[in-house]
Amino acid sequence: MKLGVATNYCWFGPPITAIARTIESLGFESMWMGEHPVIPVSAANAVRYGVPLPPNYRHMPDPFTSLSAAAAVTTKLRFGTNVCVLPQHEPITLAKTVATLDRISEGRFSFAFGTGWIEDEPEVFGYPFDKRLGIALDYIAAMKVLWSEDEAGYQGKYVSFPPVHCNPKPLQKPLPVLIGSGNDKTDNTAVLRRVARIGDGWLPSFLTPAMMKQQLGQLKCFCEEAGRDFASLDISLIVPAISFGVGDLPPWAKDAYDDLEPVNAQELLAEYAEAGVGRILVGLNDMEDDGAFRTLEVAAKGMGLI
Repeated sequence: MKLGVATNYCWFGPPITAIARTIESLGFESMWMGEHPVIPVSAANAVRYGVPLPPNYRHMPDPFTSLSAAAAVTTKLRFGTNVCVLPQHEPITLAKTVATLDRISEGRFSFAFGTGWIEDEPEVFGYPFDKRLGIALDYIAAMKVLWSEDEAGYQGKYVSFPPVHCNPKPLQKPLPVLIGSGNDKTDNTAVLRRVARIGDGWLPSFLTPAMMKQQLGQLKCFCEEAGRDFASLDISLIVPAISFGVGDLPPWAKDAYDDLEPVNAQELLAEYAEAGVGRILVGLNDMEDDGAFRTLEVAAKGMGLI
């Protein structure tokens, strides 16, 4: 089982380079960063599935700049987005940014994308909230063309451009694209079909081993229908550290997740592995100050890495 770290690396916290070196030295396989380019003031009290908007969502640094710096000071650590809010980017520029990061990291980057859930954000970026999925799918199709063709042109509903030279190309061929969507509170059938159709992997959150086993069975069937190789998919999952007994919930989440009961970490990892999960992203509290290094060490010990 691969073990990665998922958390919010606050811009005012420890240097991202120091955190990356620590994550690598502790034996974690990967480091993942989410993003919200902005948080509208009107969305300060947004709630999702009973969980209030985390205060530090307004303090997220740019993941691509941050991970480029992290890649420069590490040698083995893999990097990923969890997730890039794709409709909030210009796809041609983003394609170049992602490919450049893959080159800087020497092929250690995975691109997981989502569509965003905060209803006030799209207005800031000039698109309707109810069109975000269509926009994201159009953008990723265009980006794949830019990553693979020397004279890349694309005609879509939300983005079109004539043949262009857009370099560099990613070092990885193909660069892994994960569908970063799905959780324990929604019907994930449409997401699974999307993974089978266009994804190189799936990155949901908070699903139990039993849920993952059932839903990966669905995904395998959808892959067979689409003529895709299910075995080649990168199946990753975000799980709160508290589920493994290696961390605490942040104050803003205690009311929503107070029913979580930690179990033996190695037994739970084995259950996830048996269900078909290849990577667990351990969800840790925000990296706000030097206590972040202690948080990482405790997690690594609890997960059996050191």
